[in-house]
Amino acid sequence: MSQHVVVIGAGIVGVSAAIWLRRAGAEVTLLDRSEPGRGTSHGNGGVLAAAGVAPVTGPGLMRKSPGMLRDPEFPLFLRWPYLPRLLPWLRRYMSHANDADTRRISAGLVPIVSDSVAQHKALCADLGLADWVRDGDYCFAYTSRAAFEAEAYTWAL
Repeated sequence: MSQHVVVIGAGIVGVSAAIWLRRAGAEVTLLDRSEPGRGTSHGNGGVLAAAGVAPVTGPGLMRKSPGMLRDPEFPLFLRWPYLPRLLPWLRRYMSHANDADTRRISAGLVPIVSDSVAQHKALCADLGLADWVRDGDYCFAYTSRAAFEAEAYTWAL
């Protein structure tokens, strides 16, 4: 490959793409408005959630979302003055909060995330960073049996 590629975004996806492109022989320029790894990648704490195939738009989201917006402990917020501009997108987004679309999206996520640990190990192999990627257990804690059982649909996915 003898071309110049510009990768926009220096999160884990952008940096990974840039590394693989360099390995394929491309000249790469990596651009981001902030420091590498500061945007979306910063929020996941480096967790490679290979089992994270349940989309947010699951059945019942429409019923649950008002409570989520009112809960100060929940990481969902809305800038209410922006709601009129957001409504067309939000309407389409919420239209996927059903069983058929959730299963379709989940099935599409499996090949993308199921081998994330192996892919990161391959990415780090010749960079001297292999020790930074480790297999480990990912635990979920619930406040009650009912809270656990409320997640049965997600666990079945």
